[in-house]
Amino acid sequence: MSDKRLTENETRACTAPFFSSLAGKSDVKQALNGMLSIFALVFFDLLAVGISFLLAYAVRNHLLVVFFPKLFPEAILPDTYRYLWWVPFIILFFLAFTNLYHKRLPYWDETEKIIKASTLSLLFVIAFLYLAKIGSEVSRTYVLLIWFFSIFALPLFRYYGKLFLRKINIWNRPALLVGYGEPARLVISALSREKTIGYEVLGIIDYGYKKSDREYRRSQVNCIENIPVLGCAAEAEQIIASSPVQDIVVATSGLKPETLVNLTNRLQPLVRNVFLVPELLGLSLQGIEIKYFFEEQVLLLHIKNRFKSTSNRVLKRIFDLMAGSLVFLFFVPVIMVVALSIKLDSLGQVFFVQRRLGRNGMLFNMIKFRTMFQHSDVLLHEHLQQNTVARAEWQQFNKLITYDPRLTPVGRVLRTFSIDELPQIINVIKGEMSLVGPRPYLPSELEQMGSWAHDILLAKPGLTGLWQVSGRNKISFAGRLKLDSWYVKNLSLWLDLVLLLKTIRVVFNREGAY
Repeated sequence: MSDKRLTENETRACTAPFFSSLAGKSDVKQALNGMLSIFALVFFDLLAVGISFLLAYAVRNHLLVVFFPKLFPEAILPDTYRYLWWVPFIILFFLAFTNLYHKRLPYWDETEKIIKASTLSLLFVIAFLYLAKIGSEVSRTYVLLIWFFSIFALPLFRYYGKLFLRKINIWNRPALLVGYGEPARLVISALSREKTIGYEVLGIIDYGYKKSDREYRRSQVNCIENIPVLGCAAEAEQIIASSPVQDIVVATSGLKPETLVNLTNRLQPLVRNVFLVPELLGLSLQGIEIKYFFEEQVLLLHIKNRFKSTSNRVLKRIFDLMAGSLVFLFFVPVIMVVALSIKLDSLGQVFFVQRRLGRNGMLFNMIKFRTMFQHSDVLLHEHLQQNTVARAEWQQFNKLITYDPRLTPVGRVLRTFSIDELPQIINVIKGEMSLVGPRPYLPSELEQMGSWAHDILLAKPGLTGLWQVSGRNKISFAGRLKLDSWYVKNLSLWLDLVLLLKTIRVVFNREGAY
């Protein structure tokens, strides 16, 4: 064997600690864990559906009868339960039909599929009751309530159920990562964050290492994100073949297409599953379709321009108008109290109106609660002149992070809890902004936006957005541009709903608020 290659015994010796950590993870045990996982998920789903039945019963028989006696004069007909005993099995069927007992998906992707499966179940139940001519014997309100509670209960029970299965080492799936650099770090970060997927990267085969294997072993170039590096590309077959791991993630950058194809073909016969992470960062992913031609062996990615879809824009506008109006009515008392507090705290107007860039670069007046003293520009200029740290923060973030002398006492509280942005609901109702969208940029920032502006200004700016739930003011200006561009390319109503729910968590935790 060449001096640049380790012997088989040396490879085994170097990777012995890694392989010992996988003791017991044989094919038989992995297959058994797979079956146990399916049975456990079915149990969690039945439990969630059972809870949904009970909650629907409580609401229909004890709340609606009391608060809406004219619409619901009496309790559920006794025959309702006899006619609906089969509904849980229909829900399980549609969950299985959407492959939710075998696929390992990120939480929000799984939740979207669960809602679709539950909705299909509802439509099937309603159609069956109508065709069987027993609709008059069953409370339709009760059926709708079961569906309503199930779309919350099923994702919740699955989430905590999978965390429990991970804790007892049933849902866990060991994996190896073949790659290096930023793609490898991104994959490790994603799998660590999405705990319910269950994949654990236990070792890395560093495809990017260029030195000899012996030099590599002596330097032990350590770990990537605390994951041990087991070897380099020349040892890939030996390491994989000697381990019980059946899942490989390939995440490399800078490889020629033929090299990447060759690498994947080398690894595929050794394991059950190979996950390939292509270098397509920033590409629109929502609704992407894969097409292929067998004879030419050509792969096509069909990428849709979601902003060219009239139905998408209309649906988003209807959602903004309805949800925005409800939010405004709900927060009217809060707005009145805040307005009075600002007036008593410092001199100046209650609202701060500023020109911002809207869709297609059109300027509009964005409304916020005033959080700064009068002559704030003078205070900012003096502070930047005297403080080098502040100047560095301003250049990187276009904001002051450590300390901002322009903020009033009430303004600091409003900024901490993002209450200063509430009046932007008016901009949403008027159609100048959206509930979710890119950050509303200043006209003076247009030059800094560079080529990113072409994508970002296709959409209305948002009251919240991807930048808000990903770190807010902790993210650099360049980072915000990338996030906003990605959002515009991947626009969907489901993405908006997810970001709105995440915003609630961010606001309550005061993440990145300054």
